[in-house]
Amino acid sequence: MAEAFLGILVENLNSFARAELATFCGVGGEIERLTNSLTQIQAVIEDAEKKEITSSSIRDWLQKLKDAAHVLDDILDEYSVRSTPPQYNSSIRPNNIRFRYRIGKKLKEISQRLDQIAKDMRDYDFVVREVMRERPIHEIPERPQTGFVVDQSQIYGRDGDKDKIVELLLGQDHDSLFVYPIVGLGGLGKTTLAQLVFNDPRVIKHFGALRIWVCISDDFSEIRILQSVMESITSERCDTSNLATLQKRVQEKLQNERYLLVLDDVWNQDQNKWYQLNQDKWNQLRSVLAFGSKGASVLVTTRDLDVASIMGNHPPYHLSLLSEDECWLLFKQRAFIDDKEASPQLEEIGKEIVKKCGGLPLVAKALGSLLHSKSDEKQWLEVKEIELWNLSLENFILSTLRLSYFSLTPALRRCFAFCAIFSKDEIIGKEELIHLWMANGFISSRENLEIEDVGNEIWNELYKNSFFQEVTIDDDGCTKFKMHALIHDLAQSITKKECSVIKGGDITNLPRSTHHIKYVGDGLTFNKKDITNVESLRTFFNMNHGSELDFGKFQVQSLRVLSTNSPKLPSLSYLIHLRYLAIHDLGIDTIPTSICSLRRLEILKFIHCVKLRSLPEGLANLQNLRHLIILRCSALSHMPPSIGKLSGLRTLSLFIVRSEKGHSLKELHGLKLRQRELSIKGLECVGSVDEAKGVNLIGIEELRVLSLSWDNSKEIEMKAVGVDAEQVMEALQPHSNLKKLEVRGYKGSHFPSWMKDVSNLVSLQLQDCSNCVQLPALGKLPSLETLSIVNMACVEYLDDDECYDGVEVKAFISLKTLELYGMPKLERLLKREGGEMFPHLHILYISSCPKLTLSCLPSVEELNLGYSKEELVKSISNLHGLKWLNITEELDLGYGKEELVKSISNLHGLKWLNITGGSKLPTQLPALEILDLNGCDELECIPEKVLEAINSLRTLRISKCRALKCLPEAIQHLTSLECLIIRDCPILEERCKEGSGEDWHKIQHIPNINIE
Repeated sequence: MAEAFLGILVENLNSFARAELATFCGVGGEIERLTNSLTQIQAVIEDAEKKEITSSSIRDWLQKLKDAAHVLDDILDEYSVRSTPPQYNSSIRPNNIRFRYRIGKKLKEISQRLDQIAKDMRDYDFVVREVMRERPIHEIPERPQTGFVVDQSQIYGRDGDKDKIVELLLGQDHDSLFVYPIVGLGGLGKTTLAQLVFNDPRVIKHFGALRIWVCISDDFSEIRILQSVMESITSERCDTSNLATLQKRVQEKLQNERYLLVLDDVWNQDQNKWYQLNQDKWNQLRSVLAFGSKGASVLVTTRDLDVASIMGNHPPYHLSLLSEDECWLLFKQRAFIDDKEASPQLEEIGKEIVKKCGGLPLVAKALGSLLHSKSDEKQWLEVKEIELWNLSLENFILSTLRLSYFSLTPALRRCFAFCAIFSKDEIIGKEELIHLWMANGFISSRENLEIEDVGNEIWNELYKNSFFQEVTIDDDGCTKFKMHALIHDLAQSITKKECSVIKGGDITNLPRSTHHIKYVGDGLTFNKKDITNVESLRTFFNMNHGSELDFGKFQVQSLRVLSTNSPKLPSLSYLIHLRYLAIHDLGIDTIPTSICSLRRLEILKFIHCVKLRSLPEGLANLQNLRHLIILRCSALSHMPPSIGKLSGLRTLSLFIVRSEKGHSLKELHGLKLRQRELSIKGLECVGSVDEAKGVNLIGIEELRVLSLSWDNSKEIEMKAVGVDAEQVMEALQPHSNLKKLEVRGYKGSHFPSWMKDVSNLVSLQLQDCSNCVQLPALGKLPSLETLSIVNMACVEYLDDDECYDGVEVKAFISLKTLELYGMPKLERLLKREGGEMFPHLHILYISSCPKLTLSCLPSVEELNLGYSKEELVKSISNLHGLKWLNITEELDLGYGKEELVKSISNLHGLKWLNITGGSKLPTQLPALEILDLNGCDELECIPEKVLEAINSLRTLRISKCRALKCLPEAIQHLTSLECLIIRDCPILEERCKEGSGEDWHKIQHIPNINIE
């Protein structure tokens, strides 16, 4: 981790040496001394990081080095920050003698520290290596060789995995060679699974004698592999080293033969070398192996997805974690002597210890072996309480996982180690992590790649090497992931005290080497005295709502990252190094203007600040700002002027248009935005169509979520501008990659032509578009899954005949959820019914659509019904597949209440029914499992026949039915009823009192009764 940091410092020192300051007060000599010391240390740092695993003194030496490196970095950055911005006062400009003298003094002090550290390293027998700008290869312990023999009695939880792979292998009859990769984290059991497959009787019968096992490890040598293949086939040693001879001999042996070849543990320490060299090696080797007959197969095990994609011609098999029960069996097998029964106390402790395994069989076996023959309960409790990395396991687990870590480049190692700042099992946002890497200086732009692209490449490499897992990408394009518990422990073992995640309580006694703090929980008592010892704090996350910041100026001046939920911010002008500022708070209403002096700021976030009305006017002075993210700040009425001056801006999640200079859409014209999400409000203030076209939304390929808003309360201002809303909307055409679109307050009578062509659109929300008379051909959007239409008074149908040109209707083929509110003229979903309509519609929300009737929609399973008329109620019976009916408001039915009861009674598959209001209840619901009655003030009793017909009822909830006088006798015979909840029903509550209530005998058989 320190190797990458030192490389950056040496580069910065070289730049510093060329500055004017280097000629002042002998500073040039100090820079030369610093460069010499760091260069000496660079030559041994690789070996030191490897040896710190087993040496506490080397660990301490490395920590002193990293602490001093942070201080030097602060000094160099301070000089760079104060390098003559014209807005600065001359008293702090670098040519001021006092400032220059102070910087020179700091450099001399840190030079002395690093001199001593360089001298101390001579006490260790470090291997000196040539210093490289970015060393791609890190020497690691030799990989152990594997074989195909396995004791199946000691393996648990892999039968299902084995059967899937065996069935796949046996089913192959293609002419081409079948190559199937198994991918997973180190210690997960990939080799064990391959051994199980290799020795399965079905595989032995299918492939016969030609089953070949070769352990690759980090030596993908075609000569060695072919030698191993020959030795396996002939059972004789192969000394031939001529490649052409080996290729010919192996071809002859495999010619027209069906064989299975296992290439175990394929990976390479140098990722670049794998791409450039081993791809060719594999192609060459594959051409030899392809001489087999139909069904010839190669099984590959690897940690690396890139290896899998290069070698495999079938999607890889991702090996899953073991269950806790399966890990317990492995642990128990090794922990208890001769299968003797353990004491109940040790079993209880052991099951808690097994939770440390995180599903990795390697760890379960290691922990079991550690406790083998130990019967002292105290010893077991010590293992239960101590961190895994502090256990004496002869570095078994540590070396296995560190093997993958040390195979990474120094930059990758540094980025991974920082992940210790997250809590265990935390869901992490990819974009957020890259922003934190940027702010801490772990990554920088290179060649033609912007800094965010570099971060994306690094994240991808870590993912491909199994450091990240459970990756999800939502419709917003947001990538989230987790780290396996042991990978998280690995990060913590590397950073040690540098990253502190504090859960609850006070922040006290932080060590000097703390550089990153995350506080999670309630009740933070923070005082500047708590961080007096911290020398260079870089990251501070305060996730505690309501706590105020009380920083001491000098203790936190080195901060690069500040994320806070504080309702009140102090002046931040002294945080001259700050690159990242995130403010999350419901109560904050003003932002101090001092943030406009944070010249280094690159990332600024305002999240869920619902009372925030304005941002500081001078925000456009932050010339280094790349990401301005404003989410869920609903009270914000305007933007700071001249946002367009921020030429480096890549993300601007919100823009509010106004008529004044510096607030028009022209501010977006020159920006090279590359963001996933954008909300534009105040579109009634657009001054011209060209102003809207110049935003060039169609050019933002990364855009996944777009919200366009007109404020209807500003009609006078809109008329003064005089721009037609339809022309503005047409000009704001997004890229076809768009996934979500929201349009509010649009005053046009028709929507733009491009709306029917956004083929990737998954979600569409149209609200308060009161003048619209016809929707575009939304039914033709092939990916649309969610459609919400609210307060559109003129629309009669969702799709019209004209959209389909006389062909058979295939409408809304992917739609799953449909919401319809406030549509008084809506008569039917489609003007022409029949054909393939809504084949996958599952959830339907309807309210205030008085003319609407529903046709047969067999796929609908859930209906949420608000204010409705009799016609709609009658058509409910057409929803034959309905399982969930939620009536959220008392319906305006007049004399049609009988129709409601009748319609519901025809829904024989209904499992959940919630009725709000009314005095009639349906009968004949044989499948009903949950019945909720809410606010039925006219309901005096539940008819016996209602409950007699629903023997499957499991839960009955009765709330705010104040007139309900008693429960029916039939409730006694509901043998499936497990839960009864009664709330705010005064008469019923009295009758159902335990022991004394008149209805208690009817309900006493129910296991769970809750009366409030």
